[in-house]
Amino acid sequence: MAILTATAVSVYAPNISVTAGTIIAGNYIQIVQDRINLITNNYFNSDELSIQANVTFNKTAGTIVLDSEKWENYGFQDGDDFLIYGSYRNDGIKTIDNIVDSTLTIISSYSVVNETFNNQRAAIYFSVVQWPEVVKQIAALMIQYDCDYRDSNAAGIKSHSLGPFSETFADSKEDEYGYPAKLTNKLTPFIIARLM
Repeated sequence: MAILTATAVSVYAPNISVTAGTIIAGNYIQIVQDRINLITNNYFNSDELSIQANVTFNKTAGTIVLDSEKWENYGFQDGDDFLIYGSYRNDGIKTIDNIVDSTLTIISSYSVVNETFNNQRAAIYFSVVQWPEVVKQIAALMIQYDCDYRDSNAAGIKSHSLGPFSETFADSKEDEYGYPAKLTNKLTPFIIARLM
């Protein structure tokens, strides 16, 4: 499952003007999830529920197969979001559809690219993602902003009128993604500094 469902968006942002179907069709949840990962430099992964292993990615089957272990032995379960890190083409957050022994199948809205990592290459890191409740609430408000306000206002530009006079000016109260800074500043406690 992604950071939250379209139904949860309407719970956390009850005044949103669009339906769950519009949120899904517009891919708003994935876009906001990716932006939160970029803003915080945090994938909200769990070191307790993780594995570093040799694997094979199969695009056609949508599977990730461990060479010699079972996913369940490391705490992975159906429906979990999980992070892939250290592959050539498959890094990112995906969602588990089901697990059978050493084979993990991702949900159909995600995909993987064919890759094989064996003992001659570095093992790939996998970790279950655990989204804090407050981050889900912030994501819902970011989606509401994207749906209800972003299209009507150019990023960083504001205007107002008083009688026959109008004024247009740049607004420095928005972050680099065009969200109100007072909204994305709530993500500050989750920012992780990493050396590149």
